[in-house]
Amino acid sequence: VSFFADTACRALAGVTVLLLCAGCATAGSQGAKRDRAPAAVVGKVWQWESFVSPVETIEVPAPERYLLELLPDGKARARFDCNRGGGAYRIAEGQLGFGALVSTRMGCPPGSLGGRFSQELGRVTTFFVEDGKLYLELPVDSGTLRFGLARAPSKGRK
Repeated sequence: VSFFADTACRALAGVTVLLLCAGCATAGSQGAKRDRAPAAVVGKVWQWESFVSPVETIEVPAPERYLLELLPDGKARARFDCNRGGGAYRIAEGQLGFGALVSTRMGCPPGSLGGRFSQELGRVTTFFVEDGKLYLELPVDSGTLRFGLARAPSKGRK
């Protein structure tokens, strides 16, 4: 009888420890919550901060020159460095895609990322917001664009 009682106590103790560890792991892994609701993105002006892919990382030197705004009517407005444009978009929980994006065609200074920004936006398939940053993801883990909220322009400036 003593052998069975001892074995049962050890088994119960083992299960208790496993449950406690599982609870700790679950609580610790939640961290920052990813928001995939369209309301987290639409109606705000976002500035492009970086692009990360398996082969390169680009830190945008002047994020305020690369803006994206998703309007509630399904239209997007964008600033591609010295050019402005936009197009249609469709959004659902965690899903985002752009139609053809059009823009003015001014010659931007050397080193401009305007063309690259427009190109990558056209490839976006999913999104999420985490810690106040917007992440637009490209298909098959081919890259992620990170945005921060744009600052409101100073009064008197356009």
